[in-house]
Amino acid sequence: MTRKQMITFVGILVVAITLAHYVSITFHFQPSTTYGLHILLAVGASACFLVKVGQTKTVSRYGTKHIVRDFLNNIDAAVIVTDLEGNITIINSKAREICGIGLDINVNIKEFSSESDSPLHYLAQTLVGSQVYQEHYFTYQNGEDIQYFYLNSISLLNEAGQPSGAIFVAWPTSEQSFLGRQISQSGKLTMIGELAAGTAHEIRNPLTSVRGLIQIMDQRLSDQDPAKEYISVIIREIDQINHIIKELLLLARRTTPNLSFASLPAMLDYILSLIEGEAAGKGITLYKYFQEDLPLMVLDEDQVKQVFWHLASNAIYAMPGGGRLTVAAVYKESQGLVEVSFTDTGVGISKENMSRIFLPFFTTRAEGTGLGLPVSYQIVDNHGGKLSVKTETGKGSTFTVKLPMVNYKKTKAS
Repeated sequence: MTRKQMITFVGILVVAITLAHYVSITFHFQPSTTYGLHILLAVGASACFLVKVGQTKTVSRYGTKHIVRDFLNNIDAAVIVTDLEGNITIINSKAREICGIGLDINVNIKEFSSESDSPLHYLAQTLVGSQVYQEHYFTYQNGEDIQYFYLNSISLLNEAGQPSGAIFVAWPTSEQSFLGRQISQSGKLTMIGELAAGTAHEIRNPLTSVRGLIQIMDQRLSDQDPAKEYISVIIREIDQINHIIKELLLLARRTTPNLSFASLPAMLDYILSLIEGEAAGKGITLYKYFQEDLPLMVLDEDQVKQVFWHLASNAIYAMPGGGRLTVAAVYKESQGLVEVSFTDTGVGISKENMSRIFLPFFTTRAEGTGLGLPVSYQIVDNHGGKLSVKTETGKGSTFTVKLPMVNYKKTKAS
């Protein structure tokens, strides 16, 4: 690159950063977003300039490529650019580190984006057009240290205004900012639950009276009275309504966990006994693997059983033509947690639905309430754990519950 071109290159970087600053002030972006604009515009402007330079006779393509590489590898942010098919065209060392991508240049993000808690999951959503622009926080475990990142994923358009790929930028942020965002997201979920739970309380009281009166009527009828059959149906449906109300209250965090020592293998065996009849009827084989000497957990047994039942039930529903459900539980001592997974060989979850499965009232079932996964997510979160999913369309899904041993250790110490 000539001295004149180098000066032009630096000038473009300055203009790009200045433009980002102007845009951030005009549209009142947060400081973290402003930094992202700096990176995005700088990378975009630099890439365009260097490609143009690379087409001239005054600089070799080899030199251009190394200038781009050195520039990207010296910024404190992860940068990935892909084409429309998800093939990585630009990636820096920070992105390789936090996304677990090796040095192979022929990589497609679809190989790494199937987990809902993967940062590349958001880039994949941008590529399929379900989310043109996204902002998210995520964590990266670097040895014993946890690093916090804020990411933007943006769709790229060609000259004709058609999607041509996507760009992913993630940069370090503080734990305070990360926790603030988590509280905000959790608050939205709680607000929805509070709204529904307020109505639920108004429904539950008269419903309890109706159920009591129906039971009195049932006691006064003879066993041969045909009305008895209808009464049993009424009671069953009332109990179903009460079950939904209970889930709404859990979603609103109005139910305090009743912590006690519990055996995960015993809990999982109980859940498997509940679904084995339905599984056999649908041609589904059940497998289980429980690591020997799993430690006792301190948790709300009824609530966590509810999580396991929802995950097992969803797995059965995902295999209408039969298949295999594998339930596993392992103790990861180095991470201080127990991991329970439900793996099915069903239809998988579409990319369009992956971003909505934990939203209240979203369901693909004709008779579903859309509360199972949101409530499960809330219960696991209340226990200090994490619920995630990895899926592949047409091949199946794995839902993983990670429960920390913190409660166990504290209780044992006391």
